[in-house]
Amino acid sequence: MGKPSTPRPENDMMLAPVSLSLFPVDPALSVSRVPVRVRFAETDAMGVVHHASYPLYFEVARVEWLRRRGVRYTEMRANGVHLPVVELSLKYTSPAWFDDPLDVIVELVEVRSASVRFEYRIERDSLQLTEGFTRLACVGADGRPLRVSDEMRAVLQRGELGNVGT
Repeated sequence: MGKPSTPRPENDMMLAPVSLSLFPVDPALSVSRVPVRVRFAETDAMGVVHHASYPLYFEVARVEWLRRRGVRYTEMRANGVHLPVVELSLKYTSPAWFDDPLDVIVELVEVRSASVRFEYRIERDSLQLTEGFTRLACVGADGRPLRVSDEMRAVLQRGELGNVGT
């Protein structure tokens, strides 16, 4: 048997790191609220949202966050830029149920030279159900790290453009 693990404090998962952001992020421009509705396939036999569904909600919100700033992920990929998730953390507070209308609040909180970090809250009627974060690396089609370009940084630093279509 391996050595026993050291107990972790309950709030260890969501400790806010000291910001290592190399580029400024304006909190007033970096937040989007994205509505989602719980589908039956995302629930377990009791009608509760399965824990594996929450990262999908994060992705839906993150892709919409980019879209609202004029970025189509398919265009990024066509240009050889990819943003794979390299770190994911979740903390569940309260369950969501089949057909619940939810809001995913997504905020860009950090831009480093070759990665970005988003934080998320999932709410139902202003009640927080889940919180978490993802870190995404900026890589080329070959999987090697890329610097976040000046153009990408400008997109990440602006707010929503209004009605940019779907």
